[in-house]
Amino acid sequence: MLLDNAMPLSAIYSHDCSESVAIIGGGFCGAILAAQLLRKSAGSLSVVLIERNSGLGRGVAYGTRCTGHLLNVSAKEMSAFPDDPDHFLRWARSHHNPDAKGSDFLPRCRYGDYVHSILCQEIERFPGRFESIEDEAVTVDHRDGAVQVHLRSGQTRTASRVVLALGNFPPAALHLPEAVRSSSHYVRDPWEAGALTDGAPTDNVLLIGSGLTSVDVLIALRASGHTGEIHFLSRHGLLPNGHRSAAPWPPFAPKLSSVTLLELMRKVRMQVIVAGMRGYDWRAVIDAVRPATQQIWRSLSFREQRRFLRHLRPYWEVHRHRIAPEVAARLDAEIAAGHAQLHAGRMTTCEEDASGINLIYCDRRSGDSRRLRVHRIVNCTGPATDIRLIQHPLLASLLRQGKIRPDPLFLGLDTSEEGVVIDDDGLASTLIFALGPLRKGSLWETTAVPEIRVQAAKMADLLLTIQQAQPPSTRISQRYAMDT
Repeated sequence: MLLDNAMPLSAIYSHDCSESVAIIGGGFCGAILAAQLLRKSAGSLSVVLIERNSGLGRGVAYGTRCTGHLLNVSAKEMSAFPDDPDHFLRWARSHHNPDAKGSDFLPRCRYGDYVHSILCQEIERFPGRFESIEDEAVTVDHRDGAVQVHLRSGQTRTASRVVLALGNFPPAALHLPEAVRSSSHYVRDPWEAGALTDGAPTDNVLLIGSGLTSVDVLIALRASGHTGEIHFLSRHGLLPNGHRSAAPWPPFAPKLSSVTLLELMRKVRMQVIVAGMRGYDWRAVIDAVRPATQQIWRSLSFREQRRFLRHLRPYWEVHRHRIAPEVAARLDAEIAAGHAQLHAGRMTTCEEDASGINLIYCDRRSGDSRRLRVHRIVNCTGPATDIRLIQHPLLASLLRQGKIRPDPLFLGLDTSEEGVVIDDDGLASTLIFALGPLRKGSLWETTAVPEIRVQAAKMADLLLTIQQAQPPSTRISQRYAMDT
């Protein structure tokens, strides 16, 4: 069963909107939440999933068709269900490779197939309780205690609750001259369809940013036959570390009362030193901290959180968010052969001519000005997070209405610990919830499968609890309606 085409609509319209949830966003977050809602409610809830692109369950991360794009986490850690840790590995052995091992880093496109299949399975178990709409939600209204979602096509859907599962957004705009930003030599978003196909295969390409996105772009360019030089330019000049097989280090969490960033850093460093003396790899220590990172983040004061973002974020990212060993080896080989070069510094001048771009950057280490001549610039700075600046019609509408507000650090939405959206007056919404990267301000670690799968399960429990606690006398008898 495939969901890329919209499902028949007639069955779901027979259900009361007081027993329905509208999920906006059909990537991993939205698809897994939909599957969890159907599974946990045993079909007592109806779910409508609204996604403007085809291919439910895939999103940007798992929608790639490049088989060189591998998961950044091994198969044994990638189950979609926190209570069934081997679920993905069993699926991979049945549908991808019977010899797949838990330590394998499988292609991301196969993981997209996996998530898609999970949603299909739950829909087949509870026919008539799910609707997929390939459209864009542009605004949300409250009416008679329910939520009306207005779509770009002019249709509307009514539900008792709505969950924003919008995933990651395109990179924030770079500070470049308008002539460069509007030219064919600049790629604003590397994930747009066809974004990397323009230009000659021998072009020199500059990737602004040296994190996970830039590594993905290098892999995609080489897979398409690109032979030109690839340059990475970032302020710190740090590349993601690769995973390495290591014995686990015992989980630990520092005391969280009035903890400071300096104290945390010292404790982690001490653990790394002790682990090294005992023959353990530093990666095992970082992995041991991971289960407590959300708790640690919430324990930090606003000032300490800002200090982390200003000073330590790049170093944490390259140690925490690692890449598959095969990808790390490929990256090392590119740099060793001189086919890829890493630069640390800040761009100071950028000028376009008929055939390319000349730029000057200030080298971080020496302070000297360095010149680069490239044919294309690709924005690989990672997902934008400041919802005030993101060009998204639904977020813009909700901001204007005061139904949402950014978190204090501008990492996403202001939400409660459970994912309830906070409005402009500081009040918790009774109708709007958020899942995934939008909750980065309150959770920090909320972009990877191991964290989001737990969120989705908890969100499903919360929505079911709300639905079951709603007195029958207050339940709304409106039906789903499609207004054109």
